[in-house]
Amino acid sequence: MTSTPNLEGKYQLKTLHAEIDLLDRRLAHLLKYDTFETEAARDAAARKIATKREPLAQTAKRLASEGVEYKESELPRSFRPEGVPAPVEVKAQPEAAPEMLAAGAENRNTRRHSSAHTGAVLDWEKSVAQYMQAKKN
Repeated sequence: MTSTPNLEGKYQLKTLHAEIDLLDRRLAHLLKYDTFETEAARDAAARKIATKREPLAQTAKRLASEGVEYKESELPRSFRPEGVPAPVEVKAQPEAAPEMLAAGAENRNTRRHSSAHTGAVLDWEKSVAQYMQAKKN
């Protein structure tokens, strides 16, 4: 089974975008919330993340320039223009036919009111009714 290089590149680019976005979020968290003894320690930690991110960003930009397909919603926030939120993909739900809805409701009601164990040892409705009757006496 052979796969096309374009398809491999598509999934590779999607993975790269996800990794870049993760590193962007880690960097933002580090700069905003993490505490360090010195500013030099903070800068070293930020450089370490940026060093990991840079080759990924270069590869992702190269793949995109080579024409590998990607969805706008999968772009890392740092690749989007300033102030532009991520596009949201909305998947339409297929409409169910009225006959299917009526059949589903009918089956549900039937299941509620009858039991496959009616008259058998596992007939819980009968045992509950007997219990309630005995409790009244």
